[in-house]
Amino acid sequence: MVFEITGESLVLKEFFISARAPNCQRISSDHDEKEYKLRTVISSSNMFGETAVRLDGFSKWKKEEKKSIERLLKSIGSSLDVFIDGSIDPGIEKTKVSFELPKPWEEERWIDHGINIASKLQMKATRDSIKRLIEKVGRDELRILSELEKLKAVARNITASMVDRYVVKDREVEVETLVFTFLSRGSEFLSCFDYRQLPFPLFSSVLSKILIEIGTVLERKSAGNSLSWREVKSLSEATGISTSRISKIVGFNFSGSDRNMDITAMLDRRKIAALLICLQDLDEKFKRGDINQEIAYFALIKSSSQV
Repeated sequence: MVFEITGESLVLKEFFISARAPNCQRISSDHDEKEYKLRTVISSSNMFGETAVRLDGFSKWKKEEKKSIERLLKSIGSSLDVFIDGSIDPGIEKTKVSFELPKPWEEERWIDHGINIASKLQMKATRDSIKRLIEKVGRDELRILSELEKLKAVARNITASMVDRYVVKDREVEVETLVFTFLSRGSEFLSCFDYRQLPFPLFSSVLSKILIEIGTVLERKSAGNSLSWREVKSLSEATGISTSRISKIVGFNFSGSDRNMDITAMLDRRKIAALLICLQDLDEKFKRGDINQEIAYFALIKSSSQV
């Protein structure tokens, strides 16, 4: 049987495939001789009975590779399960399944998604527990899965108090928020946290990563244009940067959420390059012991106001 699997939830796709075929062979976009590999699996299935194969990232395969695979799919027997990550020729007999991720602004659907993941792990989680978990690790289904697997070692019924006790807030999620505050409000961000407690190299590392991502977005985004959600998703697919991160960068605002500023309107390539050089210089001075934590942050504020 051929399964056409669409949607963005990697976790639910994995649960679906592993439940039906725990020992599933993989053919992915970086493999050579994909048609030959699938023919081998089909031959094995015909000789030894039921087996399964998954075609990972099929939508990103080369056109000629997809066509050769689709020709094979039209002739496979019912004993072989083929799980295809992406859409295939409408003429192929298949079962369609879709596993969508909630949109970044859909808080209640993210809670439902977390509860669903817990149920797949044979766990029960309250809505409050999943809400607290998302507050700590962000709207990242892989992190949600990872933390639930850890909590499963403690108990199968998850409560908010358990999350508070055992799940550590993702420091990078917290630092990312501070980085965007710095980029949009400058020196005001120093009043948002205790800069004596946040290691400057950590802040510098996250800021550098986001600056590089902003530069990547600037390469593809038309100046002065606000983006629709469809354009945000398209930009995410083209750059590999998450939709939630791009939304913050370009100032896409979700209904009922805090308003984001368009960072791309405040920075250009010259300013990004200057900030990256400044961060590298401050990072080296900090590691040599030439400056301390407080001086590093204040020096960054001074330099950023001059670029």
